[in-house]
Amino acid sequence: MKMDNNSKIVLLNVENNSIKVKKEYAPPFGLLIAASVLLKHGMTVSLAHIIEDEEIESKLLSLCQDACMVGFSTMTTSNLVSTMKASRLLKKAGHYIFWGGVHATLLPETSLKEDFVDAVLRGEAEANLVEFIQWRRGLISSNDVKGLCYKDEDGNVFISNIPLPVPAHKLSCHAFHLIDIRRYLQIEDYSFRNEQKVIRNVLPYMTSKGCSKKCTFCYNTMINHATWRGYPLNQVIEEMDWLKNTYDVEGWYFYDDNFFGDVERAWSILRYFKMPSFVEVDLGKITDSFIENAKQCCIERLYIGIESGSDRILKKIKKGITVEMIKDRVSLCNKRGISMELSFMVLFPTETPDELQATFELIEELRQYNHVKIDGPKIFNPYPGAELYNELIMSGWKPPSTNEEWAKYERDISPLETGFELSDKHYKILEIWKQNFQN
Repeated sequence: MKMDNNSKIVLLNVENNSIKVKKEYAPPFGLLIAASVLLKHGMTVSLAHIIEDEEIESKLLSLCQDACMVGFSTMTTSNLVSTMKASRLLKKAGHYIFWGGVHATLLPETSLKEDFVDAVLRGEAEANLVEFIQWRRGLISSNDVKGLCYKDEDGNVFISNIPLPVPAHKLSCHAFHLIDIRRYLQIEDYSFRNEQKVIRNVLPYMTSKGCSKKCTFCYNTMINHATWRGYPLNQVIEEMDWLKNTYDVEGWYFYDDNFFGDVERAWSILRYFKMPSFVEVDLGKITDSFIENAKQCCIERLYIGIESGSDRILKKIKKGITVEMIKDRVSLCNKRGISMELSFMVLFPTETPDELQATFELIEELRQYNHVKIDGPKIFNPYPGAELYNELIMSGWKPPSTNEEWAKYERDISPLETGFELSDKHYKILEIWKQNFQN
């Protein structure tokens, strides 16, 4: 379809119909930012977040009937299979298809191997989406579009680098008016031993982008260049106020990679609303004063990435914490009545059976606390470009060569499917944990 100033651009997030997706259902924040970027420049935008079902084909064809191009958000999970099906369908219907998001940004060559993907935009929408549209209109050269990867008419593939992070003052807002927010309101019904709470109308929200930490397993080190940026504070307050008043929001899930990237800014947001909140925080930031502030600001639960029970592994992944610190801070929170969800990860490169066992033993110790819930342990997933990914390659690990193969790499992937070099002792420890403790 010929593209002009009035041509409609459709942005899609397609997910599979699974319990996990429904449990962690959140607004498509990346697409909401992308839509706002286009709207600021007077472009016509349609946005949809779709869970795959029997009617998905008719839904997609109807949504994109008069679109000049269709963009998909991608993540390296099983949802990628649903994205591929939708992309194939719409490409067959004659649409120009481009991918963005974490998966496409990290794996542009693999993404462009698909005959139904015409282009990949790496990085953030504020950095290149408008220029991408201008290139498609023939107004500028492909060299003027940062992070553009594409195939020409002869099938030649052109790859460019991930753009640098967009400065905080140039970040866009969320075009929440394009979606039905009521779909994302959740009931938080949880109990910790003898305590049970029910909080209704809890809404996921993001106040920032990126993370300044340099964990060797995380994609933030490549995509955001280990840079944290907060959306303008007045914009955050305005958006949250509008959401709260329009949809009767009673609590918040903060989906930031590092909500406390700016500590004073984070507390100012929490103090302003003083509503039940669920927040991720680095263990190192937890002190007596932090806990006192958390209580005053109505934080209901802290999500903390612990990852390992081995000091060597913790140092290797650059968590900046120790096992002794973990036990001390978790004990402190538990004594003060702060609920915690602790995340663990296993099968890091070079992790020995004894270190794997140490992680399971730490989990078993911490799960005895009244206010602790364990998330995982999850399986280490190798993100291209991350330090541990490169180490895996050097050890002889063969990375997936197709998008279908990459789609298996979720946190609950079977150890047998990872392709990692594991000993019989590793497998025995994993099996014992599965049989005796996982339930």
